[in-house]
Amino acid sequence: MNVLEKMTKPFQRQPDAEEAPLASPPEAANDDTGAKARRRRIVILSGAVVLAVAIGIYIMSHVIGAEESRSPTVDQTQVVSVVPLAAHAFTPHVALRGEVRPKRDIHVFATASGVRVLQVLADEGDMVRQGQPLARLDTAMANAQTSAAQASVAEAESNAVRARGEYERAESIRDSGALSREAIEQRHSASVAADARLAAARAQLALVNAQVQGGYVRAPVAGLVISRSVELGATVNTQELFRIAGDNRLEVAAQISETDVISMRPGQNAVFRLADGSTVQGSLSRAPASIDERTRTGEALFDLPRDTRVRAGMHLSGEIELAQRQALAAPQDSIRYEDGRAYVFVVSPDSQVHKTFVNLGAREGDLVEITGGAAPGARIAGAGSAFLRDGDRVRPAQAPAPQRATDAEQLRGRQDG
Repeated sequence: MNVLEKMTKPFQRQPDAEEAPLASPPEAANDDTGAKARRRRIVILSGAVVLAVAIGIYIMSHVIGAEESRSPTVDQTQVVSVVPLAAHAFTPHVALRGEVRPKRDIHVFATASGVRVLQVLADEGDMVRQGQPLARLDTAMANAQTSAAQASVAEAESNAVRARGEYERAESIRDSGALSREAIEQRHSASVAADARLAAARAQLALVNAQVQGGYVRAPVAGLVISRSVELGATVNTQELFRIAGDNRLEVAAQISETDVISMRPGQNAVFRLADGSTVQGSLSRAPASIDERTRTGEALFDLPRDTRVRAGMHLSGEIELAQRQALAAPQDSIRYEDGRAYVFVVSPDSQVHKTFVNLGAREGDLVEITGGAAPGARIAGAGSAFLRDGDRVRPAQAPAPQRATDAEQLRGRQDG
């Protein structure tokens, strides 16, 4: 039994049990002939349906293929923006970081050794004038040193007078022959030596007086006391006692790269930031005089104004505005890096890109100075260059077309006119 027979069998009328014995053989033969005819029609209709479906699939596949063959080929070249290298007026701002220190750093030492401190007269943060006493020393020891020096002077003066008198008496009897020439010369030498010892004693007295300074340690210059290392009752031995910022002037010592040194001029202003966010303005007093061969930087000095909250020893950060200059500039998004070296993609007239290594300089906004490697007027790939490779062909991005005014805008324009 085939498929069609299975499908048509449920729809064939089955004779009832009562009717079957009454059917005659000719009638049964007629029923078989009708069933066969119905099955034949079903088979023919099924074949026609299958054939129609196949023809439809064939036609649709050929029509779609023909449309695809007629569609234009999609351009696979990458679209990038292209910008020319042109001169730009750079006003570079160089970042600074340095330590605050006194412009005149004065270290005050104890001029006498083995002397005890009886009184401390100045402390950190005090403003002092030149010659002002900073500490009082033990005057007993100072007086003893002074007395000893004065006694040495008196003794030397006496010896010098006696030696000078002996020489003068010998010189007066030179022609009498009472003394030999050698004896006279010896008395002359003794007189000269006595005068020399007197001069040395006087110098020693002056040194003691200078060291003791009347029993006080005095400020050699006017300024701000920024440190004190002496304590009451301590015995000093020519160590540092005070540190003074001369005239209370401070400066910032900052390291500058050699590429920025040539653009620095005395008097240029810098702005430094304090830890609390406030700022103080400085002025370049000395550009780097030399460049360290290891760090390739030099020390620049910036004067700070008086009476600020800045203190010696602080570390400040800031920036300085250098002199304006004309230089080639490229957008930041056109710069790529490989093994620490910067490069750009130069676009040739045939829209092919070539990797070109360049040297970079100052930065301003989204522009970077090109100091070497590319020629003025060269076209380089800008946005979209991140996925380019050397030798790729590109399509320069077209500038967006101006939008057409809407009907409402056109009508409003006519009404305004």
